[in-house]
Amino acid sequence: MKHHWRRWITPLCSLLLLGLALTLLYHLTHEWRWKDVRHALGSSSPRSLLNALLMTLVSYGCLCLYDLLAVRLAGARLPWLKVVQTSFVAYTFSNTLGFALLTGTSVRYRAYSAAGLSTGAIARIILFCSTTFFLGLAALGGMALIGGQSDWLQPLWPHWIAKLLDVAGWALLLLVAAYLIWPKRWSGRHADALPGQGARLAQLTVALLDWMAAAAVLYALLPAGSVSYPMLLSAFVLAALLGVLAHVPGGLGVFEAAMTLLLGHHIQANQLLAALLLYRIVYYLVPFTLALILLAIEELRQNRHLRSGVRYLRNLLPAFISLGTFAAGTLLLCSSVLPTLHSRIDAMLALWPLPLLELAHVLGGVSGILLLLLARGLYRRLDAAFHLAQLLLAVGMLFSLLKGDWEASLFLFVFLSIISPCRALFHRKGSLLHTPLTPANLLAIGAVLLGTLWLLLFSYRHVPYDPSLWLTFTPTASAARGLRAMGAVMAVMLMAGVAQLLSPLRQAAEPPTADELQRARSLISGDGDIHGALAQLGDKSLLFHPSGDAFLMYGCEGTSWIVMGDPIGQPHAIEELLWQFAELCDAHDVTPIIYQASPRYLPCYLELGLIPFKLGEEAIIDLNQFELSGGKLRNVRQSHSRGKRDGLSFEVIPACEVQHYLPMLRTISDAWLSKKQGREKGFSVGFFDEHYLCSNPLALVRKTDTERNESRLVGFANLWTGVSLHCLSVDLMRYHPDVDHGPIMDFLFVELLLWGKAQGYQHFNLGMAPMSGLNAPPLGSFWARLGNTLYRRGNRFYNFQGLRRYKEKYAPEWQPRYLLCSSKLALPRTLTHLIGLISRGPLALGKS
Repeated sequence: MKHHWRRWITPLCSLLLLGLALTLLYHLTHEWRWKDVRHALGSSSPRSLLNALLMTLVSYGCLCLYDLLAVRLAGARLPWLKVVQTSFVAYTFSNTLGFALLTGTSVRYRAYSAAGLSTGAIARIILFCSTTFFLGLAALGGMALIGGQSDWLQPLWPHWIAKLLDVAGWALLLLVAAYLIWPKRWSGRHADALPGQGARLAQLTVALLDWMAAAAVLYALLPAGSVSYPMLLSAFVLAALLGVLAHVPGGLGVFEAAMTLLLGHHIQANQLLAALLLYRIVYYLVPFTLALILLAIEELRQNRHLRSGVRYLRNLLPAFISLGTFAAGTLLLCSSVLPTLHSRIDAMLALWPLPLLELAHVLGGVSGILLLLLARGLYRRLDAAFHLAQLLLAVGMLFSLLKGDWEASLFLFVFLSIISPCRALFHRKGSLLHTPLTPANLLAIGAVLLGTLWLLLFSYRHVPYDPSLWLTFTPTASAARGLRAMGAVMAVMLMAGVAQLLSPLRQAAEPPTADELQRARSLISGDGDIHGALAQLGDKSLLFHPSGDAFLMYGCEGTSWIVMGDPIGQPHAIEELLWQFAELCDAHDVTPIIYQASPRYLPCYLELGLIPFKLGEEAIIDLNQFELSGGKLRNVRQSHSRGKRDGLSFEVIPACEVQHYLPMLRTISDAWLSKKQGREKGFSVGFFDEHYLCSNPLALVRKTDTERNESRLVGFANLWTGVSLHCLSVDLMRYHPDVDHGPIMDFLFVELLLWGKAQGYQHFNLGMAPMSGLNAPPLGSFWARLGNTLYRRGNRFYNFQGLRRYKEKYAPEWQPRYLLCSSKLALPRTLTHLIGLISRGPLALGKS
């Protein structure tokens, strides 16, 4: 959280660049007229549109070659049609919507992972495609900066800036050349990620063709002979470079401002703007529409059964409703600041008074900004967001009618009619204040607000600003109405920002009650569910099956709800309980995670859509076969004998007697913690808590001083037991730091094993050895190879191998334990949340 603010730097810088670009565009288009632009749009010939569509096809064909080359170099064997379709959809999404990591990358990961490619192969494909894209941009951008300084670019800026741009151009070309000729043998461990020189040359060739074809789309839409193609290509790549640096979806606004600056002296303003608008439609909107159709057809083809098709449609619709709501809000905002035709104003004033018309403009804009803010809540399927969005759409439709905007009112009516039957899809409960703006939300909403402000200033640029405009109410005062609407919108946005800052944190789940703890204790049989004793810590919430025959315990951290171990109770209720938990997570828009799961319920976890990652292995000792005699336990036997000679003795006291020993136990625990110089952990391990210690039997270790003939308590461990005598285990172990820990720990464990065997227990659980038992062949998963590397080389952070060797002394049987999460990409976030829970972070339920 310390560096939480850093993730806002990029969107804020993007908005700043967009604001500067729109300011520049405003000054460059001071003499533009909307009617001239409409005339230029209408004068576009069908032949120019056909040529533009053809060049668009060529450009996207080159983009598809990116993926074809990448898949081939990754060693994958996929049908070329599948690769082309995936590439087309991915690039249209990232070009039109921006945020390539969330759009294009997600499309590729979904398609290629379904085709059987590993995460590593998909990552190499994405890296190759990104490199190819920027390789062409850098090559043509460098040539444009160098070649344009002496003729048409140089007059735009001072001589010293031209020199700097010349240096930047050479730097880009040198960077491209270095990439092309860099030997693989100098790349060290990254040599596998660097393609061969032939592949790199193919990358550059395809990238150059792609950028030249994309520029040719705009060239075909410009009036014939208005500008040469080389000049247009140079301006095009420089404008695109600025758009990429701005991180605005499609470079919207930034690209237009740069093209106007670079070509405004060569092409009439109205013709250039018309060509740029047509370019947005031909190169972005038409392919995006086709991509949506292809994506829907492909998904329906993969989900041929009616049930799976309906399920897929239910998962997809909220995202499109969210997108449509954002578009509706944008429409209302723009409509509130644009001038209304005088004929429509006269018609409206014949029906209702002027104050109603004025109010419609202001409240229409307010409805628009509220719809923009609600779009994320709709994406998260919040029921409150859906109800409020329906109300705002109806209100916006009414306000559009009142001010004479029939087209906007018709669009809102159609959209409201389409989404109204989808009420059942929005079932999640939650406060809208718990839906914080993300950096992507901020960028999208900020871009719309800046665009709306530009429309306001552009539409009334011939009206000088005067403070009296705020209070001017006449039928012809369109500028005053737009100004008031924009002011109301900014006031609502300010209040929304303050509400976000003052909103409470996401409420974690409630801690268990005393009755729930008692019910949980009665369900622990000891047959594979001995970890259920951790419920008594009170740092996890408990979820019970409706029958009361089973429960699970979970902690909340961020957007993850993490279950500790397998569910506990009657096996017949476990599957229903897991689905109950999954539905609860879905209702709260959080991700279900299972930590330290055994193979026992693995099929149920897989049905929930969770992916298993092996964490390590748990050591189980068969007490029926345990004997101190024999060669296997010689070291343990010797250490145990040494403890006896040192005067150690062992005793187990029942839970009802622990209260009497608590002051002495606290002294030992505090001394142990001070020696370790650490803080208490939680969630998956016990911490010193009086209620927890008094809930279980306790093993005590005393040391007798023969010279003084006195005995003192030097160590303790709380025991996990169940209703049956199936399994015994130990959790919280503390000893006084002035006692040699080697003999005392071996003495304690041997005495516990002997005591458990005498009491009739069948097994003793020694706990898990993290990262052990992970097979990591060269072609194994990335997680297995990472875990194996941590196990072998991570002793400076945690003694993985030492813990495994210590438990091996007791000759246990090893059983695998797993971490299950929703996807491979979610694993880093899952581990971060898990560490926060174990370290008893701010959202945990642990007691102070």
